[in-house]
Amino acid sequence: MSLIMKIENKMPGCYLVKLIGRLDGTTYADCDANMNSLLIPATKGIMFDMTNLDYISSMGLRIIIKTRKFIEGNGGDVHMINMQPQIEKVFKIANLLHGMTLFASVKEADDYFDAMQKKVLESLKQK
Repeated sequence: MSLIMKIENKMPGCYLVKLIGRLDGTTYADCDANMNSLLIPATKGIMFDMTNLDYISSMGLRIIIKTRKFIEGNGGDVHMINMQPQIEKVFKIANLLHGMTLFASVKEADDYFDAMQKKVLESLKQK
């Protein structure tokens, strides 16, 4: 089985990356090349939608770690949504969920981001 990636620009500097299939030793190179195009200082948020990701290997984890390190190092955030139980188990075993927010759906993530932005705007109005 292969890996299909769909990258959507949700707003300037924020991307939704849908991973479909298997992220393993045979598919990681293409995934890595696609992710490298997003690893620029202007990217402040990446949300991985794992609804249809069936399998992830250590090479797949490497891509997530690399992405997270770069984005968070530039003051951004990386989030996961719709993580399948077997994928979540791999992340737990590798201790990669520490400090990362998991969302059950795109709507839940969007509601969270909307509330955060409203909170910032409210704090600016009070100054």
